[in-house]
This record gives sequence, C-alpha cells and structure tokens, in this order.
Amino acid sequence: MITDTKHKKYWLPKDSWGDLGQWRNFDEALGYVQMMNQVYAGGFSDWRLPSREEAESLYDLELSQKDWDEEIVCIDSLFVTGCAHFMWTSETNDNHEVCRINIRNGEVEWVDRNIRDHQSTRLVRNIKSHQAQ
Repeated sequence: MITDTKHKKYWLPKDSWGDLGQWRNFDEALGYVQMMNQVYAGGFSDWRLPSREEAESLYDLELSQKDWDEEIVCIDSLFVTGCAHFMWTSETNDNHEVCRINIRNGEVEWVDRNIRDHQSTRLVRNIKSHQAQ
C-alpha cells in the first residue's frame, strides 16, 4: 500500500492491468473494486475508484516510470511498473461518459464507458484520522 500523506490517501501499488493482465471497461473496473474489497486488499474493504481530482494528483511531470508499452508515465516510482496509461475515475456525466486520465500526458477526457483497450484503474481509499500516524 502506498501512503499519500499530502492528500491523506492510500493507493494500491498495482493498477487493475498490472494485477490481472486484462484491460477493463468502466463497469469491469467497478467489478474490480468489488473484488478487491471482498479479498480485503491491503487489509481493507473500502477501496474505490478515484475522483478526477484524486487521479490528477498522481500525475506529475517531474516523475517518470514505464507503462505496459515501455512508454513514460508521469507517476511515482513507488507504483508498480508496467501499468496502463489510461486510468478510470469515478466521475460520469449526463451523456453517460466516464472521466479518465492519461498518465502519459495528464490529459483528462470524457469517453464511452464501454471502451476497454488500454483502460485500467487504480484503487484509492481515505486515510481515516484514527489511522493517520
């Protein structure tokens, strides 16, 4: 588990692509959240998809590591290499599109929820005050 003390969040070190080796559309990403909560990943059962703001907080042009295609993604090296470069967020709009972030370039887009290729998610949870150290 990765602790983000600045934003008071915990992140799982692998995204769903790194964990399962399968791309995920939005509904499958929601299923991944449910599965990880059922197995108490990291000892917790309150993992969720990140908000747009939380997902954007991971992108940092100063950081560099490799994604599944050996391209540079701008996230902390604490995360496991070989990740997907598109990351689902929890946010949807009135057109039933879902917000995703490209961690290669920081672009945020609204796309069809059924897109699967190169889509993944990272799970996040809040650090509760009694857990903070």
